[in-house]
Amino acid sequence: MDEKIFSELVVVSSVIAKQSKVAQLREQSKKIVSELLTKNRGVFVIAGLRGAGKTTILAEIYSQEKDSLFINAEVLLKHTTGLLDFLHYALAKGYKTFLIDEVHALSSWEKDIKIFYDETKLKIVLSGSSAIALKAKSSELSRRAQTFEVKPFSFREYLIFQTKKPFPVISFNDILRSETRKKLEKEVQPYLHFFLPYIQFDALPAAFFDKNQETYINILERTIRYDLVSLREVDTLYLENTFRAIRVIASSSPGELSYSGLASSLGVGIKLVKQIISSLQQTGIIYLIPPTGAGKKAVRKEEKILMPLSFRAALCNHYNLAVPQGALREDFFVQHVSDCRYLKSGKERRTPDFVVRDYIFEVGGPSKSTEQIEGWKNAYLVKEAVSSSEKEISLYLFGFLY
Repeated sequence: MDEKIFSELVVVSSVIAKQSKVAQLREQSKKIVSELLTKNRGVFVIAGLRGAGKTTILAEIYSQEKDSLFINAEVLLKHTTGLLDFLHYALAKGYKTFLIDEVHALSSWEKDIKIFYDETKLKIVLSGSSAIALKAKSSELSRRAQTFEVKPFSFREYLIFQTKKPFPVISFNDILRSETRKKLEKEVQPYLHFFLPYIQFDALPAAFFDKNQETYINILERTIRYDLVSLREVDTLYLENTFRAIRVIASSSPGELSYSGLASSLGVGIKLVKQIISSLQQTGIIYLIPPTGAGKKAVRKEEKILMPLSFRAALCNHYNLAVPQGALREDFFVQHVSDCRYLKSGKERRTPDFVVRDYIFEVGGPSKSTEQIEGWKNAYLVKEAVSSSEKEISLYLFGFLY
């Protein structure tokens, strides 16, 4: 490999790393950095949505790890430099820890990493914007890779940055205990005015720190125009329909959205819609919540389509569309309760929204009544308000699960 090209790649990437370093890491990032700094060898994958803080993790490790090399894969791609050749050259220069950002931009990266790690048994930390795709590809590295997923801010993390107060992580069981709920509610109530800006704009670290109204639009543009290419072959028509689909998804209530309805709105076939939905899920732009049951028990086989905070509000504001408040609340719930399913019983009367373990939850606004959970065992009403009964849980409490 040419020494001049290698030096240029290292310099450009080093500038990116230094610009990405932050004065204060979020708790989730601190834990990942702390764990990775203890490792001497291995392949580690940091996956997550653009703007969630993956590059800042690599930048922090780069600033502390001796003989480490930070490289942005998009810079490699621009210079048409092969990953394996670059790593071999860097190894000969004395580097022993390799931090590769946006690795999903490179085709067959997993094969190059597998070969290089088998040869060297050194420490390789990768990041990329497609959590599901990265997990699938890193699985080809067999037992070599350990994956960390970086999510948007939890409401708890956001409050820590806003108030400088150490709010604790609570467990799912803590939320179900009335005594614990009341104690936390009392502690958080003075800061509930932060809830609205959190769900409407500040949930993604990049948006919170940059204070740029176009952050979400820019991330969406880069995700669709660049990241989708790493998942499948796309053409101009596919990209146009993807942008149109995300606009419909953002402005729709979850109960109103279906694959067939989305296909009708776009004027395309349902097969294309399913491909678009699958791609958006893999990039992290949407969440797909499966129904309860299996086979015939799952009356509606389609997943419920939700979004990470605060994409829905930002997109609706950008397109001058009304923000569906019910969808925002469900976005909040599923982002913090990652192992939930939605309830679809097939009965004529309306059913509650979600099932988590053996518990049922109906998510609603301040005026929502308990009517929808009557007759259901282990059922709770989750309200965007301070709870007033044993069967009610304040929505924001789920924001302390991570």
